[in-house]
Amino acid sequence: MGYGQNLKNILDENGMTVKELAKKVGIAPTTLYSIIQRDTAVRFDTALKISHILNIPINSICKDNPYEPGETLPILPSDNEKLMINLQKKAYFSDRTIKLIKNFDYKEFSTIDQLIANFFVLNDTARSDLFEYIKIMKKSHTDPARQKILDETE
Repeated sequence: MGYGQNLKNILDENGMTVKELAKKVGIAPTTLYSIIQRDTAVRFDTALKISHILNIPINSICKDNPYEPGETLPILPSDNEKLMINLQKKAYFSDRTIKLIKNFDYKEFSTIDQLIANFFVLNDTARSDLFEYIKIMKKSHTDPARQKILDETE
């Protein structure tokens, strides 16, 4: 029996449906149905949420657990904490980033989007290197008018 079947058995023991669990975890029910039907392991981030909700060992549904048996798993933020984190992100980006975005031409939006997406997939070393490169470039290539706009948004 594989991880998907273990999950199905645990759901049955807890009297919970796949749809109920999916809603609590915040994923599509079809994802859980697929895991159960294919009898595959659950992705670690999803397995962590499920293990907290069902109060089960993460190893029973996930093969890629980076934690040792008995080691304390990370504590997930509560719904209220998630809401506060999201509100803080939204406020930060609403306040500063939106003010900056308004100074870009509409034609540049796809480039900005691509820049953010490319930055997102970089590993930590590449991100750090990119920041160092930007610091070097700023020393000799800063546009004073744009710097003034940036200063006014802070």
